[in-house]
Amino acid sequence: MSLGGIPSQGSAVLRPPIADSWRRSRLFGVEPELDRAAISIAEVDPRSRLMTAARPVLDQLVEQLTGTRFSILLADRDCRLVFRWFGDRGLQHRLEELGVLHGSQLSEGRVGTNALGTPHESRQAVEIHGQEHYVDALKRFSCYGHPIRHPLTGRIEGVLDITGESDSSNPLFGPLVKRVVGDIEQLVLESARACERRLFLAFQQATHHRSVPVAVLGGDLVFANEACIEQLRPADPTLLRTLLPQVPERGVFDTRLDVGDGTSLSVVAERVEGSTDGAVFRIAKSPSSSRKPAPAATKPARSVLVTGESGTGRTAEARARAGVDDPVVLHAAAALREEPRAWATRFADLVAQPRTAVVLDDVHLLPEGLLPLVGEALDNPGSARLLLTSVASDAMSPAVAAIAARCAETVTLAPLRERLDDLPAIAVAMLRDEYPDRKPHFTGTALAALRTHPWPGNLHELRAVMREVSRLPYTGVIDLAQLPPAYRGSSRTRQLGGRELAERNAIVTALRASEGNKLRAARELGISRTTLYRRMQALGVTDDCPLL
Repeated sequence: MSLGGIPSQGSAVLRPPIADSWRRSRLFGVEPELDRAAISIAEVDPRSRLMTAARPVLDQLVEQLTGTRFSILLADRDCRLVFRWFGDRGLQHRLEELGVLHGSQLSEGRVGTNALGTPHESRQAVEIHGQEHYVDALKRFSCYGHPIRHPLTGRIEGVLDITGESDSSNPLFGPLVKRVVGDIEQLVLESARACERRLFLAFQQATHHRSVPVAVLGGDLVFANEACIEQLRPADPTLLRTLLPQVPERGVFDTRLDVGDGTSLSVVAERVEGSTDGAVFRIAKSPSSSRKPAPAATKPARSVLVTGESGTGRTAEARARAGVDDPVVLHAAAALREEPRAWATRFADLVAQPRTAVVLDDVHLLPEGLLPLVGEALDNPGSARLLLTSVASDAMSPAVAAIAARCAETVTLAPLRERLDDLPAIAVAMLRDEYPDRKPHFTGTALAALRTHPWPGNLHELRAVMREVSRLPYTGVIDLAQLPPAYRGSSRTRQLGGRELAERNAIVTALRASEGNKLRAARELGISRTTLYRRMQALGVTDDCPLL
């Protein structure tokens, strides 16, 4: 039961920070019975910046707690366990049975209220005793958790936790954990400064020849020479941060990068030795003759079907393939508003002209009684060239699919979320449509934020965003702050890799289609509700977050 909206355990009302954690646990779909399958395990880097800084402090803490019935747990910025120590074999066995293993992800979204996940989520130190745990299996423990922040950026670097049996609680452990965290944060700062020196030295070595475009990125630092900045226009060097997760520990990463304005660059990257997240990027100029020669002209198909989601540019594509400067566009939806016989007469008159090209827009909206008329036109070699636009084939009714199958050629347009490499050039073109005399340039952070959005409205939605941007005072550079708030994303989502970004977009799109109903969204995605909550937590998707 609850009192005044505050969750309670038995007759005792939970403390506010614990009550808030219980609410979040319920939001994530965590059940009181521990679900071991919800705890994912992955490899962690024992030489990470956090572990390098924390190791000597943890060694001292181990000496102080040796012989006690407590454990020391350290999680990284993803709330994944990177260090474990147990002062008692029995305690180790009991915690391991619950999934407290090296590499375990122990966020609130997976195991409810706990002294790693709750400080990670709330960004505050917490004590959690016995019945205050949300999951029944954890109620036998008392825990003291404290977030570890980067002293310069304020970003969460990890969480330190001391855990023992419920009858082993100690009021002195709160101050102890706070002091230990302070020592770790100081070493994190010193390590960051040492890493900065490595990055700067790598930058100096890489820019021995000033004409070579070079950037070095790591942590929150970006070093770039003038040649790199010039090459990366209209973006900026921070756009390279989206490639950092793909750079291997050893070897070279080679790719091409679209920076907008129709510009594509060759990028070669490799890790900075002695750095956990630093990399050197070398930018190569694209040869001016890289464009492939245009293919020889071929006779266009007499009938074409253009399919795709709404807003993907179906009508524009059909017009471009019509083979004439000004094809006739007839909207199938008009047949829903006017007398069907009048629409049928107009359609018959248009297709009776053999030298004409007719675009029949949204054929899937045409009343079923008019579809045979379209079929006859497709089968008649003496009628006008006919181009149909429609939703994807799997969304067509059987009657429409039967008509669509008669087209000699089918063109399927990918949704914008699947062609993000084209997004910079499309966005710039849309802005120039509004103001032809302007030459806008997007910064890397702005482009990275736009790439995190699922774009359910496709090109229509992007054009609406560009109209909003075009109304702002023109400076020539479009940064993150100039995008509408719902399109700025977050630092977390802007750092997602391509596969994670696609997964996140799929989840957000399913949630929108199901109007926030997670059970329906999970069914649509073909996963369990528990898995959906888990992936929402991992990918930064929340109930109240805007579509990114």
